[in-house]
Formats: sequence, C-alpha cells, structure tokens
Amino acid sequence: MRCSAKSSNVCKPLDYERQKELFGIAKVESWARRQRIFRAGDPIESIFKVTSGMAALSKVLPDGRRQVLDFFLPGDLCGFFELGKVQAFDCEAITETTTCSFDRDRLQLFSKRHAAVAEAVRHATANRLKRAALHMAVLGQLTSTERGASFLCCLATAYGEHDVRTSPLALPMNRTDIADYLGLRLETVSRAFSRLRQRRCIELENDAFVVTDQAALRAMSNSPYLA
Repeated sequence: MRCSAKSSNVCKPLDYERQKELFGIAKVESWARRQRIFRAGDPIESIFKVTSGMAALSKVLPDGRRQVLDFFLPGDLCGFFELGKVQAFDCEAITETTTCSFDRDRLQLFSKRHAAVAEAVRHATANRLKRAALHMAVLGQLTSTERGASFLCCLATAYGEHDVRTSPLALPMNRTDIADYLGLRLETVSRAFSRLRQRRCIELENDAFVVTDQAALRAMSNSPYLA
C-alpha cells in the first residue's frame, strides 16, 4: 500500500493491517486543475482526504462574490462529518489533485470500531474551527500588507507541517484565490506583495517567493496564527 499521506490524519493512528482495512473502503480519485470536488448543496456522501496536490474550500455569496475559507494540503480531510444532509461549501482542486474518498456512513462505522480514528476526525475538525476563527481575526483587524505577510508565514508553516518544500515558497493558487482568501481586491494583493518586496522580506522567483527575512516577515504579519 503506497500513499504519501498515510502517516497523517485518520490513517496515522492505525497499524499497517488497519490501514489496509481503511484503504479497502476508500476510493482513489483524481481531479483536474479547477475541477470541483464537491459543491454547496450536494448530498454529503463522502469524506475526502487529499493525498496529493492542493484544494480550496469556498463560499459564493448571492451577489457572486467568493470567499475562500481554507486550503487543503496532502493529508488534510475535507468534507467533514457535518450536520445536515448537504454540503455547505464548494471544494475545488487548485492543482491536479488526488484524494481518497470514504463513504461517510462506512467511515463512521469504522471510526466507531477504532476510537483513535474517531479522535483523529475530532482533532481535524477542531483544528479547522480554530483556523476559521483565527482567519476571521486576520480579515477583521490586519492591514492589507499584514494580511499578505500573514498569508505567506502561515503557508510556510503549513508546508513545513506537511513536509512540503518551503524555499522557494510555491504558490499553486492564483492571485484571485489569494485575494478571495484575504478579503482583498486583486490589485491590493499585488500592492501588498510589492511592499513586502520593497521592505526586503521576500523576493520573487518565477511563480514562487523566497523569504529573505523570516523574522521581519513574521513581525510584519502581526498574525494571530503565529502568536
């Protein structure tokens, strides 16, 4: 059984035989760049674990504006055991992405037999709720430059936690995704990154950033994520 994400999240607490059992109820799926993994209003039938690539959770407002709520890296769960019968948000593959999808009912039965899996799901859910609350603080209190710095610091931290290379710091999402995540206009995001470059916190390298002054960038971020 080969899976780069089997040492994280719901798979992590299981021994090899139990991982094989869990993998037996999973369906491996591939998603093209910008393909929807699920949409708001879809029946909640599956729980998805990202095994490669990146996905984003978002909500489209009635007037068409979009708020990106979170990004998912390999090992992350998306589509939790939500209350209700339909998805509340959209989930989109930012890059070419693979997932293990678990039938929600079968995964719930499996977690009842393996308490460590249930605990891993609870931990993942609690962590996402905490991230959502901290993100509200970022949107409500930080300036545009601080939001840009916070985004880069938090992305680097997330990459490190998921064993993804951090130098240079790849940005698979486009500027529109970042703007919708930070609650800013597209041109405001560009100006924020330009200010960070002018202050010699970062340098642009192709489609990635090199953090040239980690301490200054962290101080600039004023981020509750990093407090």
